[in-house]
Amino acid sequence: ATSINDKIQADNALSGALAGLKVVLENYPELKANQNFLQLQFEISDVENKLAAVRRFFNSATKELNTAVETFPSNIFAKMFGFSKQPMFEVPIQDRVVLDKAPEIKF
Repeated sequence: ATSINDKIQADNALSGALAGLKVVLENYPELKANQNFLQLQFEISDVENKLAAVRRFFNSATKELNTAVETFPSNIFAKMFGFSKQPMFEVPIQDRVVLDKAPEIKF
């Protein structure tokens, strides 16, 4: 992904893939008892929590940039150096419920 919009789409695809992995693995109880699998579940949960924190940081930084680009006198310098408003990280409404809640790990 090279642009911000491409990175946002890639992150949405990754989140969907992780959710699908959880659903598929629930069908295999013998795998859930494996110690390596339990460690994998913990790591996936940790990655999802870190991604949520990075999304919040990204939106906060983007909001500050967009505000600076639009307010005087920083808007003068922004135009001189080619800075412009950037898109916020938006999650589709149907995915928002899944991403807002903490991941569940069932044993």
